[in-house]
Amino acid sequence: MRSIVAFACVFLLQAAYVERAFSDDAAVEQSALEFQSARFDAMVEEDMEALERFLADDLTYSHTTGWTETKSGFLSTVASRKIDYVSMSPEAVEVRVYGDVAVMTGLSRMQGAVGDRKVSMTIRFLDVSRRVGDSWQLVAWQSVKIPED
Repeated sequence: MRSIVAFACVFLLQAAYVERAFSDDAAVEQSALEFQSARFDAMVEEDMEALERFLADDLTYSHTTGWTETKSGFLSTVASRKIDYVSMSPEAVEVRVYGDVAVMTGLSRMQGAVGDRKVSMTIRFLDVSRRVGDSWQLVAWQSVKIPED
């Protein structure tokens, strides 16, 4: 009888651990999604102070054209409105967490301007962010334009 009780206790403890692990994963995934949303908002609002915090010092930011920038280059692009982000609407975002790294993939409907030319497109993106304390920083971004049919 004692072994059955011991087995039951071990089983319940493991079940509680697994449930907690999954709920922790869900919380981390949600945190990463909230970070991405805040970063997109900062880009649209040209909130340079927030973007400075949201971007890792070793950032690699690759645009749909293949043009790639560092953190300082991307901050300069946003501040100068070389690219003016008007709206960014992500959808179908999947988050995979590996320790302190979140890999997010999905689509986003983008509207903005490049110089005086208005741009509207749907992109597929890869977002790699790392957790730093209670926050996140974007480490790498790569996107491709989805051709219009």
